[in-house]
Order: sequence, then structure tokens, then C-alpha cells
Amino acid sequence: MKKQKVGTPDLRDKLVTDTVKKVMALLKNKGQEPDKTTVERTTIEAIDDFVAQWYEVSLEAIELKDGEADFVTDDDLDDPELIHEAKLRVIKELYEEPPEDFYETIAQSAMASH
Repeated sequence: MKKQKVGTPDLRDKLVTDTVKKVMALLKNKGQEPDKTTVERTTIEAIDDFVAQWYEVSLEAIELKDGEADFVTDDDLDDPELIHEAKLRVIKELYEEPPEDFYETIAQSAMASH
């Protein structure tokens, strides 16, 4: 198996920082007094949930794009290096193109748990 798949930068910290800023601003615009620690925790949970939901799709895309197989084997799904790369790609995509309701959902969750 070729190992040229690795190389996506880890944008997780930048994603968390930017998302927290946007959610804090969103809540302040609504007249809320958000707690930064709560917003940060909610943001990290939302990112973890998103990655858990989508990394296998990313993993399959890595394998199929490389033309190594018509399908992904269990061995591929268990390869820690590939799993890490797949998760980095999901985080990068989330950073570059967050879902439409991403910030609003985090804002609502943060206020509900406050």
C-alpha cells in the first residue's frame, strides 16, 4: 500500500478557535452573555461528533481515489495512519466549508447547557 496519502494539515486548533469566535459573536448579537468555556466545550464536542460521523466516508474516498480497490477492506478501516488522515481531511473540510447550521447549532447547544 502506498503511503502518499498522509499530508493533510491539522486544522483542528484553528477550527476550534475560529468556531468559538463566531459562536460567541452570534450569541452576543442575540443579546446573550455566553460563557466562553461552555462554548469551547460545546464546539469541541460538535467537531468530535462531526468527525465521528464522517471519517469513514473520508476513509473510503481516500482508498477509492487512489484506485487501490473498488471497495474498502476491513484492514483499510483499521489502519491507524489512514484513519488519522481521514479525520484530518474531515476537519479540513469542516474548516473550509462548515454546514449551513453549524454555528447556530453550537450556539443553541451552548446556551442549553449553560
